[in-house]
Amino acid sequence: MSFLPSCRDVSKHLSAALDSGRPLGMHVRLHLTLCEACRRVLAQFALIRHGAARAGEAGPSLSDAAKGRLRRFLQ
Repeated sequence: MSFLPSCRDVSKHLSAALDSGRPLGMHVRLHLTLCEACRRVLAQFALIRHGAARAGEAGPSLSDAAKGRLRRFLQ
């Protein structure tokens, strides 16, 4: 019996920790030092979070005239 969590458990812990801001436990951190696949999962989660954060940034906006046309069309 291993004292390290499985890769499936680690991915669940990573997701929960990133969502809640809680620190990772020692067993999860140790698993990450030994498991390249889980380090890749962590990197993918970081990319997703970065992309989601950037999606909220202001981009090109519609002119007031275009907004008015859309409002009229949708009514």
